[in-house]
Amino acid sequence: MAIINSLGTRLIILFISLLLLILLSFSWFVSESSSQFQFQATQALHQDLASHMIKENKLLSEGEIDAEAIEHLFHSLMLLGPAFEIYIVDLDGKILAFSAVEGKVKRQRINIDNLTEFITGEASFPIFGDDPRHVSRQKIFSAATLFEGEVPQAYLYVIIGSELQDKIFSQLVANKTLAQSLAILLGLIVFALVASIIIILAITKPLRALSGQVVDYHQRQGWRDALMPYPEKLQQPRSETGEVEQLQWVITDMAATIASQFNQLSLVDQQRKELLAYISHDLRTPLASLTGYLETWQRQQTPDNLDANAQYIEIALRNAGTLNTLVEQVFELAHLETGCVTLSREPVAIAELTQDIIDSFALSAQRAGVILTVTPKDSSIQVDADIAKLERVLGNLVANALHHTPAGGHIVISFKAIEIELQARILIRVTDTGSGISREELPRVFEAHFRAANKSYNGSGNVGLGLAIVKALLALHQSDIEVTSVEQQGTTFSFSLPQYSLKY
Repeated sequence: MAIINSLGTRLIILFISLLLLILLSFSWFVSESSSQFQFQATQALHQDLASHMIKENKLLSEGEIDAEAIEHLFHSLMLLGPAFEIYIVDLDGKILAFSAVEGKVKRQRINIDNLTEFITGEASFPIFGDDPRHVSRQKIFSAATLFEGEVPQAYLYVIIGSELQDKIFSQLVANKTLAQSLAILLGLIVFALVASIIIILAITKPLRALSGQVVDYHQRQGWRDALMPYPEKLQQPRSETGEVEQLQWVITDMAATIASQFNQLSLVDQQRKELLAYISHDLRTPLASLTGYLETWQRQQTPDNLDANAQYIEIALRNAGTLNTLVEQVFELAHLETGCVTLSREPVAIAELTQDIIDSFALSAQRAGVILTVTPKDSSIQVDADIAKLERVLGNLVANALHHTPAGGHIVISFKAIEIELQARILIRVTDTGSGISREELPRVFEAHFRAANKSYNGSGNVGLGLAIVKALLALHQSDIEVTSVEQQGTTFSFSLPQYSLKY
């Protein structure tokens, strides 16, 4: 059973089968070619047979067709030449006389087209004519015209290779062919077996080596035993199975192992997200308490009781605010990564929403000496989005631009109608004239906690989660954000949202 299942054995069988098919095709071709050559040579050798018969027999040479006399003549000729069958046919092909017992002749008429071609010499050998003793068979022949004076009366039609000769020849050829075929077949099988074994073993050697190594390594490592969370265990194939089945089992087992490990990684990642959410939640309470006390203490101060500690308290309050912002961003990012956030889509007048955001940053921009602009101020432009999350996206992008734009700089939020895959969309760009981002750091700007080396001009700390939140919020809208930047010239963030219409 192991031998049958072996890939090498199956390839050997296939190789031998193909070789036998080629041999049979070649034998048939050689046989057909030999037969054609034999017919051609035999017909050429007996080309003038019918003419000689007419010349040597006065009855035929005078063109007289007497049935009784011709029957005796045919009987005499057949005794001298049993390999021939002799017929006289009229000019239309009707058989008038023949050399055969009653019932042997199956046709009353033959086609004389090939017969006339033979007599005129217009066709090359072999030329086949109808066999009167068979309803459809054709054989080679010799033919000549019978004249009465100068007028053609009939044709002498001689089949070369009588029915008796064909029978004897077929038996001899069959016996000879059988013996030769058996000898050739036996030799071919031995040769093919030896050659195919050598060739196939050489071809499959790397596969067998690979299969053995993989199976051995699999058994040594004990992958499946170490993976308790995976509930089902594949049944190991029996040792007598082929190397392909062994390798297939190992690969299938490895795929199951990878799937189990992936499930474990997903579980660990889920646990990480939950832990991050718990930590964020636990930090919010003490931070809120610290911020509240510091604000209360600051409000209770008057010009009369201010002292040097007030400066330290103000610094602590500012740091507490920064820490509170960080916790809020960590909590928001962890919430987004859980995959439980849903959208409440509605038509949003993007220019009006952006103007509201700019107004909220007006005081900060004035202090930083930065000009904020919206273009165009067209309230008719509407996008299909979650207004709260879109406000968060634009707010983070404007805050990020303010962090890195020096005094005298500009921040422009622009809109443009475009079409992507036959869908009308609004392209939104936030462009600043700030410090820009280096080419090396550009691909990482959306990573959580990544902080580029570009300078922050407003002195506020950037905790590095704003852009990661932007990317996650836009992913919920099935949109992506792109960034282009030139150092010391500025940066542009761009994304697109579906344009709202009544048909949307």
